Amino acid sequence: MDMQEFCRKLPKVELHAHLNGSLSVSTLQKLCKMHRSGIASDQACMDTTNFSSLSECFKMFDIAHALTITPQAVFVATCDVIKEFHEDNVIYLELRSTPRAVNDLMTKTEYLEAIIKAMEASKSEFPQILVKLLVSINRKQGYESAEENINLAIQFIEKYPGYVVGIDLSGDPTAGDSFLELLENLQGSQQLFNMLLESKIPVELCLTSNIKCKTVPSYMYHQFKYLYKAGHPITIGTDDKGVFNTCLSKELKILNSVFNIGRKQLKELSILSVQYSFASTEEKKSLTAIIENFD
Repeated sequence: MDMQEFCRKLPKVELHAHLNGSLSVSTLQKLCKMHRSGIASDQACMDTTNFSSLSECFKMFDIAHALTITPQAVFVATCDVIKEFHEDNVIYLELRSTPRAVNDLMTKTEYLEAIIKAMEASKSEFPQILVKLLVSINRKQGYESAEENINLAIQFIEKYPGYVVGIDLSGDPTAGDSFLELLENLQGSQQLFNMLLESKIPVELCLTSNIKCKTVPSYMYHQFKYLYKAGHPITIGTDDKGVFNTCLSKELKILNSVFNIGRKQLKELSILSVQYSFASTEEKKSLTAIIENFD
């Protein structure tokens, strides 16, 4: 098989996928019809190939949020996302999402319950993919919201062990910090990079996301190059496969095309990604065996 087919067939592990950013055009159109939304169909199919800034990328989330304002819509969206990751031969998926309340339509608890129900439904339909949920805290929403989401996460971890496994800190990094502009001139430093290397903390890398948001100038200069060379723990993710029109197979193919990462190394990246996940010890053994047995 050629490299493209190898990347597609390889059992993969996705540790960085935002639910609402992972909605495909077909899912957005389905949700438009469900709610007879006022959002124009061309808006639901926005051009994701030419973002001018990181802030512009985040506008795509406004569309997804406007279409997922009921538990039923959240259920459908989650089912579709899981199905599409399964079709890309992802065998382990960690979704992350910020609980949302919509006046008279949905509470934060109902939002999370809808996601859990979709995970349960998908478990019987697509047993080949194991799905977990991280409850997100959006930096833009302030302390009270963060506290509420943490309390919800604790409740759901206790109520649905094996489904909700942790929390995620996320949100638009250009919002919520009045001093952000002052940091632009500081850049990074070799000292900070060395601290990261010493920590051995796994880093989740989303190449296409970084390119389209213009946080790195080109694939060749992506952080992957330096972290991989240093032997630091890394895992490859899509971030927002719907927003950036990508999938995990495409991301692995980029590693091969740009950095000449071969089949053995791609397989090893998938195996190591299992170890960086929230999966249980037994689940990790099972997932690792599936990838190791792939030929």
